[in-house]
Amino acid sequence: MALVWLVILTAIAFPELLIWHLLLVLFLGLGLRPLLEKTGLYDLYAQVTVSIAERWDRKFVEERRREIERDKRRKIYRRFGNDDPRLPKNW
Repeated sequence: MALVWLVILTAIAFPELLIWHLLLVLFLGLGLRPLLEKTGLYDLYAQVTVSIAERWDRKFVEERRREIERDKRRKIYRRFGNDDPRLPKNW
């Protein structure tokens, strides 16, 4: 969208580059995705983004699971003995 709005600025500031700017916008808007799909780069990009998202989700779920287990363990051990008064509150 930014390139479309920049057509106006290009027409005012650099009229000699207007035709090249319009060709670039048309190529990006209409020709890039079919080109990427024919060469297989779009599928590669989709696989990479999915694998990165899965890795991030797996890491997030693992860290959340550890937090839950840690909280359960703290609740169990909190019942035993008195807290040291030198410890911070909610230790």
